[in-house]
Amino acid sequence: MKNLLISLFLIINTVCLSQVGINTTSPNANLEIAAGTTAEYNGILLPKNDEFPTTVTSNQDGMMIYITGNGSVTKGYWYYDHGSGWRKLIQGENEGFLKTYLNPKFPDGMNELQPITVNLSLGSYTVPTGKNLYITSVYRGNATLTLQAFDFSQSLSYTLISNTRATYGFPTFNNPIIIGQQDYALGDCVINGFLVDATIVPIYANTSYTVPANKVFVYLTSNQTNTNPINEIEIDGSFVTNTGTNNSNSGNAEASTMPLFVDEGQIIRLRNGGIMNGYLIDK
Repeated sequence: MKNLLISLFLIINTVCLSQVGINTTSPNANLEIAAGTTAEYNGILLPKNDEFPTTVTSNQDGMMIYITGNGSVTKGYWYYDHGSGWRKLIQGENEGFLKTYLNPKFPDGMNELQPITVNLSLGSYTVPTGKNLYITSVYRGNATLTLQAFDFSQSLSYTLISNTRATYGFPTFNNPIIIGQQDYALGDCVINGFLVDATIVPIYANTSYTVPANKVFVYLTSNQTNTNPINEIEIDGSFVTNTGTNNSNSGNAEASTMPLFVDEGQIIRLRNGGIMNGYLIDK
């Protein structure tokens, strides 16, 4: 009996430390699937879902699935990035084209574009899973207005527009505002823009932001709630622009019309404080 237990113990440990090969007896990795003949169905079928799984945690970080297109989510391959949500893989034949011709103001492109008009004074708007919301216009009539984004993952609210300087609630931003999946848009105004499949990670940051490794941060807009809503913006201590913010009015400095680009490890800072909005892309 003792010898039997020892033998079983050795077998179990051998299995736990072994590599797995399918169609091969000498796998070159933890799992290797070697191709058979051309008459066989050589490949891997990922789980096919109509919708995203409802409960995902850090344990599923990096999980990949295939969406059929029979539900509310766009057909294709998606992966889960814990902390930012579901991201759609760029199709191989379009990847080079997108990298070359991508508009930095609309980095997700226009895939599965859905126009959106929402009166936030009637209630908040939640960005659907797998989508990013681009806000290109706001309106409240003869009154000041406020627009906020509530970051679902951090449980923090960021004021992206506080049009307190103007006597008329007109758009004061020249680049779009991007709100990420599962985050909320709140305010007292009507917003117009569009939803698209999420491929980038929107960022909201208070006063300063350090760019993570292997990423580039693209700054789009900022909001300064002080009485003088103008911000000098610096990157690693060097001022790069003096710009109006989303709290400016037509008689004041206009917000920047072009994005700013910040490399990995660099720090972008708003000298007068405030909230900035932009996004991260891979280097």
